[in-house]
Amino acid sequence: MSADEAKNKKEEVTMVDVLQEEEELEQDANAVLGGSDDQHCTYSAGYVPRQALYLCTTCIITQGEEATSAGICLACSYKCHEGHDLVELYTKRNFRCDCGNSKFEQKCRLEPEKDKMNEKNGYNQNFKGVYCTCARPYPDPEDEVEDEMIQCIICEDWYHTRHLGDVEIPSEFAEMICGSCMGKTPFLSYYVNNKTEVVEDCPLKSAEIPENCKAKYLELNVEFLCNVSDMVQEYEKQGLDQPTQYEQGLQALGNMDRTQQIEVLTEYSQMKEELKSYLAKFAEEKKVVTEGDIKEFFEGLKAKKRRRMEGPDLVF
Repeated sequence: MSADEAKNKKEEVTMVDVLQEEEELEQDANAVLGGSDDQHCTYSAGYVPRQALYLCTTCIITQGEEATSAGICLACSYKCHEGHDLVELYTKRNFRCDCGNSKFEQKCRLEPEKDKMNEKNGYNQNFKGVYCTCARPYPDPEDEVEDEMIQCIICEDWYHTRHLGDVEIPSEFAEMICGSCMGKTPFLSYYVNNKTEVVEDCPLKSAEIPENCKAKYLELNVEFLCNVSDMVQEYEKQGLDQPTQYEQGLQALGNMDRTQQIEVLTEYSQMKEELKSYLAKFAEEKKVVTEGDIKEFFEGLKAKKRRRMEGPDLVF
């Protein structure tokens, strides 16, 4: 085997690899989106316990004297802000979609009639496009250090691990509370410095829990810490329970008869070869492949299929 052949063999990627990578990416996306509805605005649902949100920097000024903060739901990011510059905010709790209210020049296309303001919404610095104590954007084009970001479950800001202070990050952990929020809720340090003993039957019934203990959580607006359903892991489960497009495709293929399966696999093989040839041109010319280029490719495939189905024009 020549050196070039060995190099090509090493760089070769099978379709199984591609599908597995695509499935992993889709699972990550589903986890972020949870059970989010991409067709209907969440405004009518009120202050949703947890949902994926986006910042539209095309519509909202985030810096200067006219700066404001606003978040939009998944459906509005598709239907009302298509083609705009969007920043993914991951998930936030108890938030009502702002799209189309007084902060925007245009009304929401999905729910035109909305209150001017959502008074109970909370906005941290993420709604200005910056994160962490360093107040930098993510991704940060000027940051050359590869570092994981972790979300605080109280303030819901995101922090670089290197900016969390002199804290050892365990290899496995469920949730994190930043130093600033720990300072505002000092009673939580009790759980850090004391170990609990797990028993089968708790001698203290739930009805006997002191009211002043629960009042402390309410007073500091952290009562959600006692709610298991508020955990991001619970939210992510809603999305992970949904079948991926890969799984749906395999299921659809399994429901076809032998002839249909052969036709589908043949068309797929042809499409793969044509796409490979199409992308090779960009590689040769060292051009970047854009979304428009991919759309053009598939539009061309559709046109070829129509001509094939309609048959040749007959001249008499």
